Amino acid sequence: MDVSREDGLAQALASGISVEFGQLTLRAENEGTVLVAGPGAAADTVSPTPAALRERVRYDERGRYRPLSGAKSMPGGWCVHIAEAALPDALDALYPLALEHLAAGARAELRVVGLEEVLERQAGRYSVAASLDADGRRVASEVLCRQCVRVPVWRGEQIDAAEHGGVASIPCPEPCSVLVSLCREAALWQQSPPARSEPDPTVAFAAFETPGNEMREAYLAAR
Repeated sequence: MDVSREDGLAQALASGISVEFGQLTLRAENEGTVLVAGPGAAADTVSPTPAALRERVRYDERGRYRPLSGAKSMPGGWCVHIAEAALPDALDALYPLALEHLAAGARAELRVVGLEEVLERQAGRYSVAASLDADGRRVASEVLCRQCVRVPVWRGEQIDAAEHGGVASIPCPEPCSVLVSLCREAALWQQSPPARSEPDPTVAFAAFETPGNEMREAYLAAR
C-alpha cells in the first residue's frame, strides 16, 4: 500500500505540514515520520512494528477493550518514530483500510454500502437487526458514529477535498459490525423497552446489553 499523493497526505508531510489523522498527529522528521497519539507530551515511545502498534491501542485509558478501531478512545501520551517506507503499514495497523479508502475516495471509486443493505444480509442471531425501524436505525448510527473518527459517507456525510491542509478525514464506506450489534440490541429493545440507567464509563464499550453502557443509555434517552 502506498501513501498516495492522491489523498494529499504524503504531499502535506513532504511540505512540512503536520497532519491530523484520526487521533494521531503526523509530522515529517529526519527522513521519516513521527506519529504522536493524543494531545500533550508523549511520555512513551512505541516500537514501529504493526504488531506493537496494534497492541498499544487495543485498550483505552480505562483498560476497556476497543472493538472499534476508529473509536475516539485511542490511548494518548505515546509516539512512534517511523521510516517513510513503513508509514503505510503503521497507519493500517492503527486505522485499518484508512489509506485505501482515502485513495479510492480521491479517485471517486469508493464503494459505499448503506445500513439497510448491511442489516438485510445479516443471519443467525443478528437477523433480528433488520426489524429495527427507520428511526431506530437513525438514532443507533448517530449514537455510535459520533464516537468514531471516521466520516460515515455511507450516511451521506461528505468529506471536503480542501481539508488536506493539515487534516486527513478518514471515510467510512460501510456500517461496521459494532453498529450492527447495536442495531440488534435496539431491535430487541423495540420489542420490549428496558429501563434506563445512569451511564457508567467502566462498562465495556460494546456491552450494549449491559445497563449503564454509554451507547445503550444514549440510545434509550434519544428514543
